[in-house]
Amino acid sequence: MEGMFNLKKLKKATIQYYAVSCYTDKVSSQETYDTQFAFPVGDLDNVEMTTEILDADWNEKQRVKLQEIMNEKQLQFPFYIINEINAEEIKKEIKRFKKDHPFKNLFGTISFEEMVALENQAIYQLHEAVAYKQTVAETIEFLNGKLAGQKSS
Repeated sequence: MEGMFNLKKLKKATIQYYAVSCYTDKVSSQETYDTQFAFPVGDLDNVEMTTEILDADWNEKQRVKLQEIMNEKQLQFPFYIINEINAEEIKKEIKRFKKDHPFKNLFGTISFEEMVALENQAIYQLHEAVAYKQTVAETIEFLNGKLAGQKSS
């Protein structure tokens, strides 16, 4: 069973792919989310997925942890968290799940939704984020710089 990613293809990729989260304090309309974030960022060659994280869905412990990880940067809502998509980390998360749920593995009943959740869990590790940016423009500039560096190598 596969989730959203073909891990073999991801491992063979010649560029590093990223996932970008928009961390916000209010829900955006789908149109606003698409036009101001998902389309501009998602259209980059090295971005495979975007998501919106709502502050209200997090508890105080999670917020404190995020502040610790960000080295006390005082970013204003919305801000953007950039994570690398790592095939090995996804593979480890799936392996751990199969070990914890042997019958689901044995009978092949791991659902697509469970696989996607495992991929997300492996990708969106706050302590593994490569950057935190205040604006979409800064996010795009950072990712374009990463892509340019990989293409020139």
